Amino acid sequence: MAELKNREANPIPGVEYSDIHIPDEKEMGTGSFSTVLEPKALSKNNPIISSIQKPPVFLLIVSINIAIEEVSAMIGESHDKPPRSRKVFVLPEKIKSEDANDFTVNFRDWEIEDIK
Repeated sequence: MAELKNREANPIPGVEYSDIHIPDEKEMGTGSFSTVLEPKALSKNNPIISSIQKPPVFLLIVSINIAIEEVSAMIGESHDKPPRSRKVFVLPEKIKSEDANDFTVNFRDWEIEDIK
């Protein structure tokens, strides 16, 4: 019943850090994953793909695409299995490309709930 938390600084260009929080390691399908973008990271119109994995039991991928104004999230157990949940969200109106932005994906019981 241990809590899992991990923060990775600068995992890819444009991302200040990513942060995973799973309250109970026995329930890997419930928690949150944050991707915090550096200022102006979205001004390049290139998608930013942030992911976290713990093979072979957990994989979460978030794609932030300002060009089509969408954020998609996919959660599953591994690359060689179909995702358990995948959702696409409209980019929130409050997002400004020149600012630093935080995208937090919340998931429960292997279902993507929302992106805040």
